[in-house]
Amino acid sequence: MFVHKLQKLQWFLYLLIFAVLLLSVFFTYTDKINLTFHKFFNVRKCKCNHCVSELGESEWFDKRYIPTMYPILTKSNYMIPEESYKWWLRLQHENSPSNISSLMEELFNLFPGDNMFMDQGPNRCRTCAVVGNSGNLKGSKYGPSIDSNNVVMSTYVPVLRKINANKEKVLVYSPRFFKYVHDNWNEHHGRYCSTGMLVIAFALHVCDEVNVYGFGADSFGNWHHYWEKNAGAGAFRGTGVHNGDFEANVTKLLASVGKINFFKGI
Repeated sequence: MFVHKLQKLQWFLYLLIFAVLLLSVFFTYTDKINLTFHKFFNVRKCKCNHCVSELGESEWFDKRYIPTMYPILTKSNYMIPEESYKWWLRLQHENSPSNISSLMEELFNLFPGDNMFMDQGPNRCRTCAVVGNSGNLKGSKYGPSIDSNNVVMSTYVPVLRKINANKEKVLVYSPRFFKYVHDNWNEHHGRYCSTGMLVIAFALHVCDEVNVYGFGADSFGNWHHYWEKNAGAGAFRGTGVHNGDFEANVTKLLASVGKINFFKGI
């Protein structure tokens, strides 16, 4: 009888050890298991042929991309981590900041603060055109291609005294998102990211397919804005605020791993 009980106890201990090992493996490789599950059962992030937000295709992309990052300030998601808030204040040279809660209340009295663009799902295929201000746009005839996208995002809008816009459709970037792009994508190159890099990162989080136009040099190697008369000037490089070369390399890498479609222009 005693031997029988001892054998039962041994089998119980073996099963317990096996269960612990199995759980250890499970928690260690949870991400890989989930990825395998999604691929095996064809669980898609979107309805497009290829979804930007799908992970497991590029280690470089996966290390930088945070799927849960909210790019915009909303009524339900306006709290800013202290580290991001302090970084943002330093950029503004703000020594006496306003109370953040009061500021957000004022902001959302002007703008809706709804969770627009964050409706990702397996039945959505949102294509986005991100249009930069490079001189390589001149004569490119990309107009029809750009217009074929569901959403067009421009990185350059002339500064006017009065802008006619529907305030119900205004989005406000979160300072946390600014810092995320500076930390994860620009890797602290430059003082902060350019509007072009910011919009590309924004598109990665709210679009399923991203098509990028008007970035980089023209076919002669000139870096300039399309409205500049002197194509060889490259006046924007003199500011030292942004690192154009590093950001250009990021866009090339995004294209090489299939996360954006990059149109070089002429």
